[in-house]
Amino acid sequence: MNSSITSLSKKGLSLLAICLLWQIAAMQMDPFVLPGPLETIRTFLHYLGDPEFYYAVYRTLKKLIIGMICVLLLGGSLGLLIGLRKSCKPYLEPVIDMMQSIPPIAWLGIAIIWFGLTDVPSIFIIVLSTTPVLVVNLHEGFASIDSKLLRMAQVYHIPRQKVLRHIILPSLSSHLKSGMITAAGLGWKLAVMAELLTSTDGIGSLLSDARTNLETSRVFALALFMAVFWNVIKRCIMYLFRSRVSLPAQLNK
Repeated sequence: MNSSITSLSKKGLSLLAICLLWQIAAMQMDPFVLPGPLETIRTFLHYLGDPEFYYAVYRTLKKLIIGMICVLLLGGSLGLLIGLRKSCKPYLEPVIDMMQSIPPIAWLGIAIIWFGLTDVPSIFIIVLSTTPVLVVNLHEGFASIDSKLLRMAQVYHIPRQKVLRHIILPSLSSHLKSGMITAAGLGWKLAVMAELLTSTDGIGSLLSDARTNLETSRVFALALFMAVFWNVIKRCIMYLFRSRVSLPAQLNK
């Protein structure tokens, strides 16, 4: 309890220091260039009273969720395939490297040509740009699996399905959580970027309108919202992975 309070107090002090530095910098500049924290919060509260804002959040969140489901299915399957079938790694590694090396903006250009100015380009770049993150994390997870447990399972002739369910998957849980948090954070930014460049409905569209109208306070307010809302998404992912599996207990069944 005391450690949680201490951690929260440190985070609070850090945020307070950022706000103070922000306010000092804003006092030296024109509000058009750098609005202060109070003006940003007022604009943020104004957004909270606008129904169109909630629709924009829904649209962006929908693209992120669809994209992350695809990433979990594709990246999880590729990561498990590479980990369980070492012979597949030389064939799949070049594909993963290509997905990882091409910038998201290039994928977005290709997606716009293929799918037009729709929701699909946002989902497309989320999947192609974040899948390698999950694959790499799962590959590292396989490398960290306790070899003694695998040898013990082999000695006692435990079926492969039980080894996968009670040893491999629980051992990969922390790496899957880390990969999903990293991938979702990147996907959240990519979804907004794609909306900004394609002007489709969503938070990116609101950013595009604010930029076009030279409303700097709205840009800062939306950036503040994205930071706050990302922490909510991160907490939700951590909540989904909150349960831990006891390996010895599972093996004794």
